Amino acid sequence: MNNIIDFIKQNGNPFETLELDMTADKKEIKSQYKELARKYHPDKSANTKEKFIKIQKAYEFVIHNLADIHKYVEHQKFRQQEQKKMSSEQKQYAEDLKRREQMAERQKQQEEVVKQMKVNEEMNRLEEQRKFEENEKKQKQEKLIQFELQNQDLYKRLNTIKIKWAKDQFYTPDLLSLLFKNYGAIQEIKVQENKRKATITFHTTEAANNAVIQQSDGFLKVKHFMKQEKRQQIQKQLQTEKERINRNDQDVHQLSTDTLNRISHFYNKDSKIKEGLDELKREQERLKLINQIYEEELNK
Repeated sequence: MNNIIDFIKQNGNPFETLELDMTADKKEIKSQYKELARKYHPDKSANTKEKFIKIQKAYEFVIHNLADIHKYVEHQKFRQQEQKKMSSEQKQYAEDLKRREQMAERQKQQEEVVKQMKVNEEMNRLEEQRKFEENEKKQKQEKLIQFELQNQDLYKRLNTIKIKWAKDQFYTPDLLSLLFKNYGAIQEIKVQENKRKATITFHTTEAANNAVIQQSDGFLKVKHFMKQEKRQQIQKQLQTEKERINRNDQDVHQLSTDTLNRISHFYNKDSKIKEGLDELKREQERLKLINQIYEEELNK
């Protein structure tokens, strides 16, 4: 097979010289050679001698090596088929690889979309939660403010102290303010000079308590405006009501958006009926207690 390759390198392809296909048999080769030999014989033209010699050399080589040439041709066909097959497989592999990469990219994009949807859903849930908590806080603050306003008469009496002094003493509002302002901010001072007594109303119950405790051993007789038992009863009632309002603040950190919506719907409808009845009941009890206090003060 090497001699075929060497011949082709030196003289070119003999079948191209003979103007034949490399699969031609011996009969076709002889017939074609005779025709070309007559056509390019030097006796006909001096210019064809070189061509004639090339044809003759190609013919002799082909005739003596035809079997090997056919094997070479088959080998070349096999190689071409293998290369074509390999090229096809490589192409298929490349296409499969590209397809897998595209699928992986699409899957990645889908995962990103799902991830973003979950992020958006969580953000929406947190926003609904924030709104719900904000609404709860606002409602609680409004209820506490309303509670303070409704019970301001009771708070005023809890924050008020009574003061009495001896006949040889004299106190003015300014003097009493100077004596008691250190216990807390004073809201109001009322002096009854002819009865030698006064009332001081502080802004806080704590200030009133401190004033009674600190002044109990002084020249002035200082007491709470209401009796101890009644004060404790009112303080307990007010504290219980405040705790009830504060307990309405729920832990909603893990509630879903649907749950928040259902809770919101419930608060906006059916619960208002119950809240209204409870509020009416508490208002009746508050008014009843205030009336009792007024009656006790009148009977002193």
